[in-house]
Amino acid sequence: MKVLTGASAILQVAHYGPDGALHGHTYEITGWWTGEPCQLEMQSRLKAWVAKFDHQLLPAKLSRAESIGRECLMALGCAAVDVDRPLERLYVRIEA
Repeated sequence: MKVLTGASAILQVAHYGPDGALHGHTYEITGWWTGEPCQLEMQSRLKAWVAKFDHQLLPAKLSRAESIGRECLMALGCAAVDVDRPLERLYVRIEA
């Protein structure tokens, strides 16, 4: 049996779209770790990572949910990362 433990944080950012228009999104970022690590510790780590970008203009290399997920996965050593825009019903999952 495989156990994944998750924690989430909210990220609100702006970026330039393909048409050059500046606009923003609210993402729910969920990190998943193997085993049973302390969820509060994992959430604290995730929130600290999100805080670097929250309410900021994203660099072009992070302008898509997929790139945000990959960056988060690498930075926090997650087994998987979900990057969701629930208001628009759009979802991305990145797995290691």
